[in-house]
Amino acid sequence: MKTKTFSIIAFVILMPVFALAQLKVDQYGRVGIGTNWPNSEFKCHIAGNLLLTSYPSNPFYELRMKVNYGPVGGITVGSSSKAISFWSDYVSFNDLFAANYFKLSDSTYKSNVISLNNGIEKVMRLNPVYYTITDNRINQKGDKISGIRNEYGFIAQEVERQFPEAKFTDEALGNLLLDYDQIIPLTVSAIQEQQKTILMLQKQIEELKVTLNKSLYKSFSVQNENTIEDISKSKLFQNRPNPFYEQTIIAYEIGQSEFQSALILVYDINGKLLIQHPVLENGKGEFLIGREELQPGIYIYSLLVNQQEVDTKRMILLK
Repeated sequence: MKTKTFSIIAFVILMPVFALAQLKVDQYGRVGIGTNWPNSEFKCHIAGNLLLTSYPSNPFYELRMKVNYGPVGGITVGSSSKAISFWSDYVSFNDLFAANYFKLSDSTYKSNVISLNNGIEKVMRLNPVYYTITDNRINQKGDKISGIRNEYGFIAQEVERQFPEAKFTDEALGNLLLDYDQIIPLTVSAIQEQQKTILMLQKQIEELKVTLNKSLYKSFSVQNENTIEDISKSKLFQNRPNPFYEQTIIAYEIGQSEFQSALILVYDINGKLLIQHPVLENGKGEFLIGREELQPGIYIYSLLVNQQEVDTKRMILLK
């Protein structure tokens, strides 16, 4: 009787201890650490932080995963080594996918900051290439398969030789890796320098245009004074009648001296040329347009003398 009573008392006392065990394996083989209810989606469920370490080897390294810690989403992954490599024995390095990727760029970590002023010179030292790279992967059966893929990029060894003043490359697992992000400031600097050059050249071109136009205008004024005066004396009159039903007359007057050529051009409202009437001599003249030549609507007509527009007017053909 005493033994039975003692067993009952011990069970009552120890039951909470077993129920709140720090390590639990459920009937499906799921392991819970720090929790008695392992998540059914995972074989191992840890309530808290995870530490992977090579201790007591010397030197030893640690990989730490912390939840509910730090300012960025409450999750922190860190290593005691300088880098974390995503790799496997079969494929060397793995591709890494993420929605966004941010690099440390806080000013408090930077010193001796110098603006880049020779971006073009540095960019010209780069050798962009197109290449085929070996791409090892594992299929669904777990078999290793080898393939190739084509890419644009740079050769890490070449960049390392061209830019010894900066740390563009690093080595991991016997392979040379390249920090492509460092090329971005060089290209931005080069674009800025090019834009300054473009703006300077544009300014010089505008100045040359002004100088050339002044020179041409002066030469034209001296050599063609009579022609300019003659064109200014040319006139284009309003058609009569306007609006019209059957026909209308366009009157004009061409200057008397230095006459070379003249045209009366008729356009529709969309700018399509419909009639081109040559004027063969200077002086006063008239041009008749009949209803059969046009459709009812609004039209524009112009007088050109020596390939220069004298005047433009509007006329209307009624239905």
